[in-house]
Amino acid sequence: MCGMFVANNQSGKPVNVAENRLSKEQLRYLRENNQFYCPVCGNELDLKIGHIVKAHFAHKRLSGCTANHISESDYHMKGKADLYKWLSSQKHFNVMLEPYLNEINQRPDILLEKVKQRIPIEYQCSSIAPSILLKRTNSYTSIQMTPLWILGGKMLTRVGEVSFLLPSFQWHFIQTPRKWIPPHIIYYCSKQEAFIILNAIIPFSTRLIFSNHMYYPIKSISFEKLFNIKVELRNVYSKWFEHVKQFRLKPQPYQTKETRSFNRLLYRAKQRPLTYLPALAFLPLRTGYLIESPIYIWQGFILLYLDNIPINHTFSFRHVCTFVNQKIKNKQIKIRILHQIKEDYSLAIREYLSKLSHFKLIKQFSRNSYQKLKAVNWSNQLDDLINEDKLTMETVNKFFR
Repeated sequence: MCGMFVANNQSGKPVNVAENRLSKEQLRYLRENNQFYCPVCGNELDLKIGHIVKAHFAHKRLSGCTANHISESDYHMKGKADLYKWLSSQKHFNVMLEPYLNEINQRPDILLEKVKQRIPIEYQCSSIAPSILLKRTNSYTSIQMTPLWILGGKMLTRVGEVSFLLPSFQWHFIQTPRKWIPPHIIYYCSKQEAFIILNAIIPFSTRLIFSNHMYYPIKSISFEKLFNIKVELRNVYSKWFEHVKQFRLKPQPYQTKETRSFNRLLYRAKQRPLTYLPALAFLPLRTGYLIESPIYIWQGFILLYLDNIPINHTFSFRHVCTFVNQKIKNKQIKIRILHQIKEDYSLAIREYLSKLSHFKLIKQFSRNSYQKLKAVNWSNQLDDLINEDKLTMETVNKFFR
């Protein structure tokens, strides 16, 4: 059964049991002398007094109530209560727990009211269908609300010091404060009572991302500070190129259809495998999240395109985009479909061309016009490639902050 913290009593008055003002004895007395009803469907509720989550309401029987469609674990219930208490302790806004919004027939976990702004907060601790997520988000935006989604910390999978596995579902929760700033995701762990922020997410492959993650106990940070964290990428870049070295030395035995196809193409064109791609096919980009394919595939394709342009000849941004669009149509490159992000994937192509100009491979002489300055270096010596990666990392650390 789905749990909730707010119910109506027999007089229609809201009862909030998440505020911890009542002892267990008082809660038992409350339960014995009152009846409770769902604010959404009006059906009768039980008041349950637990151990992890001290008290909550649940429907007495299965119903078609929209508030009863997802089972909430103790982990989720405690996290929701933690967030409510944390926000209630701050003075800049009004906080409501589980308010029912009649105009959209929806009940956010928490609703903030600040001046003329209303912010619904959803604490999501399990995967749901992207279509449901989109429907819920669109419902909020239809009444001029922008929801804030916070993921459960238990959903985070760490694989290295600054590397994580990010399933496709979690990509739908990225937030981008402004253009050219890498995205972030906010997690809250109710066991550790702390926020974990994946700050400056830069994808290496479809699931593997690098991020300068931050850890904040909930009592140590304000709501405003949660969105004003400085982006620091130096350590991310260093670990990124350590991974590139491992990628070259220990290629993964498992390859997707996409990587196998590109590997065959590379053998035909350059008689080299993926692991021998130039260092310039592994550039970490702030906008790389807009393309789902591994970074070395789509950057490798662009290097192959540039390889066919004579030195000193010019080309346009539109030409490169047309080339990439054809690869997308042929399913050789995948873009990432993110309904909450308005930026077009061509932004990643533009950033990549800009970075190539730092390495003097090309020269940009207007917003959309470029000139090829030198040939792409397709080395067949592993030691040379690893040394090239090192030099590339030094340039990245110097110019790509």
